[in-house]
Amino acid sequence: MGTVCLFMFAGPGTGAARADDNGIADKSAPAIAAAAREAMSELASMRMAAKVTDVSGTTALDLRFDARGNCVGTVTPPGDSGTADVVKRGDDVWLKLDDKLLRAQVPGGAAEDAIALINGRYLHGTTSSPVLSDFAEFCDLDFYKKEFTSKPVNEKLEKGSRTTVDGRPAITVNSRQADRTGAFQVSTEDEPYLLRIQGTDASGERVEASFSAFDEPVQAKPPAAADSVDLSELQ
Repeated sequence: MGTVCLFMFAGPGTGAARADDNGIADKSAPAIAAAAREAMSELASMRMAAKVTDVSGTTALDLRFDARGNCVGTVTPPGDSGTADVVKRGDDVWLKLDDKLLRAQVPGGAAEDAIALINGRYLHGTTSSPVLSDFAEFCDLDFYKKEFTSKPVNEKLEKGSRTTVDGRPAITVNSRQADRTGAFQVSTEDEPYLLRIQGTDASGERVEASFSAFDEPVQAKPPAAADSVDLSELQ
């Protein structure tokens, strides 16, 4: 989760507005970062699609989450080991691992027994469950908001060119610290939301993430009772 720290924002600046957009592209790189930091800090919900690559492989996330603790989406751990569907409401978590991921998570011959027992259903528990906590922590909107709004020490920012992210116009800002380099794109229409981040640190860890569905409702509907099994029944 600390990988998001690759892209912290810096301090304020000034600039002139344009009539055809929100004016952010005419501001300085620090001012663009400051505006994006403020906009992201006020979010009630969003979607994040991300890939984090390190020595263990690539973790892929596609999640929608909100400030009330609702979350829905998929988590794909590294190692081409399958995918988990996640639904979270408050402290309750439902996790559906495909057979490939179950085999990766359960050692030896017990995997086939687990697959037969779970029978395609969601595992249900809480965020305090060791089985579910690692997946549930990816669903914390407040964590990401804190990361996005923190100011890194001695970061150097440089304004890049205009671009588009999934069809939305944006302005690029390049970021460099002692051991991290990256770039982020900020929306030049409506609110100056962060639309995409990319970067690498000294260890070679790489992050790519895009953001959308800002302040849209998160439909985290729990599965039907017949489609889930409580973890306590499996212990």
